[in-house]
Amino acid sequence: MNKENIILSNNISSKSFCKLRETVGFQKLNSEQAECILSNTTYIISAVYDEKHIGLARLLFDYGTDAYITDVIVHPDYQGYGIGSILINNILDYIKSHSYAGLNVACSLYANIGKEAFYEKFGFKKLPNSKYGYGMLIEV
Repeated sequence: MNKENIILSNNISSKSFCKLRETVGFQKLNSEQAECILSNTTYIISAVYDEKHIGLARLLFDYGTDAYITDVIVHPDYQGYGIGSILINNILDYIKSHSYAGLNVACSLYANIGKEAFYEKFGFKKLPNSKYGYGMLIEV
């Protein structure tokens, strides 16, 4: 796979969204649920390779002090190529470019167990939570 051939998009169909979620074992959604979730998301970034959605991340943001990153997904066949890093960096850049100067934004997420080190590379810090894995926080 050539990373230069990855196209970033701010759109994804509900069908592709559901399909990506299922490839990583996330909760199944029907079309209506997926449409509702996508329409209530502040910002979506998806990675497209060979006309197929292979990665996704969503952001919920109040454009003030709080942001939440969710559904960071990379299709298992494309993991290990830096796609997750591209998605996270894109979202962090979005937050920075849409924030008030001098105002810190608390950006949080839930990391799946075993994925904490991936988020720590971006500056996220562990917040203990044995039920859901670790919550993570970074001030952007």
